[in-house]
Formats: sequence, C-alpha cells, structure tokens
Amino acid sequence: MKNNHRPATLWTLASLTMVSVVLVVPWIMWQSQAPVPLNIMIIDKSRPDLSYQGHKGLVWLLNQQKIVQHTGEHYSYEEDYYGFDILEGVPRVKRLLPDEVTDTDLIYLTANRSSLSEIKDERRQDGIYEGITTYDVQKIREAAYKGVTIVAEYSALANTASPMTREQLYPILGVNSSGWQGKSVSDLQSLKEVPRWIRANYEQREKKAWSYHGAGILLVQVDGQVMVLEKGTDVKTENVQLEFTQQGRDWSGISQDIYYNGWFDIIVPEPKSSTTLAWCKTDLTETGQQKLVNAGIPSEFAALVRYDDDNQSYYMAGSFGEMKQYSFWRRIQGWDIVRAKLTPNQKDIPDMFYWKVYVPVMKHILQEVQEGRQQWP
Repeated sequence: MKNNHRPATLWTLASLTMVSVVLVVPWIMWQSQAPVPLNIMIIDKSRPDLSYQGHKGLVWLLNQQKIVQHTGEHYSYEEDYYGFDILEGVPRVKRLLPDEVTDTDLIYLTANRSSLSEIKDERRQDGIYEGITTYDVQKIREAAYKGVTIVAEYSALANTASPMTREQLYPILGVNSSGWQGKSVSDLQSLKEVPRWIRANYEQREKKAWSYHGAGILLVQVDGQVMVLEKGTDVKTENVQLEFTQQGRDWSGISQDIYYNGWFDIIVPEPKSSTTLAWCKTDLTETGQQKLVNAGIPSEFAALVRYDDDNQSYYMAGSFGEMKQYSFWRRIQGWDIVRAKLTPNQKDIPDMFYWKVYVPVMKHILQEVQEGRQQWP
C-alpha cells in the first residue's frame, strides 16, 4: 500500500525547518552581537498608570539594538526612568534626577500622553504630580551645554510645572510653543475622539452647543480655547501625514509620507539654528488657512526639528515612540526592518507609525550619539 501522506509530511517538515532557520539564524546573530554601552537618562513625568506607554517603545528599541547601560545591564521600562510610579494604587515619586547628569550620553523627555482626554486637572487630583520642574530643566541644561544630546517628544513643552519652566526649555530644544495642539478626528461627535471637557470649553466660550459632525482636525489651546477645521470647508481631508523635507529624507532614509493619527504640538522652530526635518502635512483650503491666520496659529506644522547651536537636540512634535504592546521579537536581529516593511501605511494599524518613523529616526540619533559626531548628508 502506498503512503499518500508521506509527501505532505515531508513538505510540513521542510516548511518547519525553513521557518526555524529563518528565526534561529537572526536570533543567533543577535546573541553574538557585541553590546553597546550608552548612558541614557529617560525622564517620564507622565501621570503614572503602569502601562509605561510613554517610554516603553524607546526601551524596546534600546534592547533590540543591544544598547546597554554602562554597568552592562539591559534597560528595563519598569525601572530605568526618572519620574513617577504607583505604589498600592497611589502615585508616588519614583526617582528624582541626580545632582550629576553630565556623564550622560543622551537625555530623553518622553511624550506625556497620546491624548489630551485625561490631562485636564490631573495635577489637582494628585498633589505629587507636577510635570517637569525647574530643577529638572536646570539639570537638563547643564548636560546639554556639556555636549549631551537632548531628545524630546510631544507635550514636553506643555508638561511642565509652570510657564516659567516651559520657557526655560525653549532655548534647549530650539523651539517655542504656540500653545496649540492638534489631532485628526474621524467623527467629531465621538466622545472617545472629542472628550466632554473639550466640548464644554467650546460651549462655554462660544455660547453655543457643540454641533460639529463628520471628520476634521481638532485644535486645542493650552488655555482651553477650541478650534475645529471641518472636512470639506477648512480641510480637503482630515488625514495628517508626516512629510520629510529633502534634508530629512537624506538623513533618515524615509521618503514616503506616513499617516499619523495622534496628538501633535504646533511649535515654532528657532529660525537661525533649527532645521525642520519633517512636517505634519494637512490639506488646508484657503478658508482653513485664513482661520489659522486669524487665530495666530502657524499654517505649517513642524513635526521633527533638529537644533544645533550651544547644544544639540531633537524635538518630535508628536507621541512618536508610543508602544502599547511590548514586542517579544526584540532578540531577533533585523526584526525592526522586517516589521517596518511588512506593516502597511494605514493610519488605523496599531504601532504603524512607531515602526515606519520612530524606529529609523531614533536609530540615526543613537548612531550619532555612539559615534559622538553629527552625521549630515
């Protein structure tokens, strides 16, 4: 009797062997790769919720690139940051910045949150929570002027203990805040996309009910003022894309426009020593442009800015490094490249922006820090 199952069994074994080789070889390559010691100070002053969402993506990349602390230990997103944590359900200070920070290779200010929906009044709810303090800025400035690279994400300028503290960050990051933040919204009636407090602020100021429907771009000022750019009237589409400048393309290797659906800061780069590497691209109509002009809002939104003067810094005007699920595949060499290529450029795919923009951008910055010199094309 003929064994009809044998060809199928052989094919299955061959397939499993091929998959094993494809996974095992990159794992062996990762294991044999020499660790790179870099002293990276992560400052996450977000209100703690045990998700560590603000710096989890950075720590994943450090581990995947086999960047370790000078002690040889791998970075842990649960332990290796300065900021707040939760103890028995109560927010508490986890670690204060040390007196000496100039022996650091890079200081990283994480994004505050992916949404403004829970930011309002949180400082009043937790007496311990105050964001970035004057002491923090003093230490950051000392390090920056000693040659330490500073990287900051969305809301670092808003997440400060006082306006004075915020102004002290401006010359370090090479950007000023316009006071406005924005977000693409697919349904202006959705409470998930447009929180109640934003509607309440609008209705109180404008003395009329929130009547917006459909898609658009939501703009919120730090004092609570709200503006809506409606699809069809003010913008041709509600989509926001990151568009790299030619210099940004040459530097990052990213030539494609990438969808971005999180909150973003509307900033004003310092004109002399700042270089805009990418813009938040919107399809404003003439009506929409005039709305921004009337409100004193820049009509172009810088997304990634490099500053070179007395110090070197990068400002990402969005929560670029946010990661919700800590990927298991960090011990596979080249996994970040594979994931970027396999992930479609669609705005509703989780972590899409992380793989396609944040990872290659941060790899270039980390490479610059390792080599101790600027790398411009």
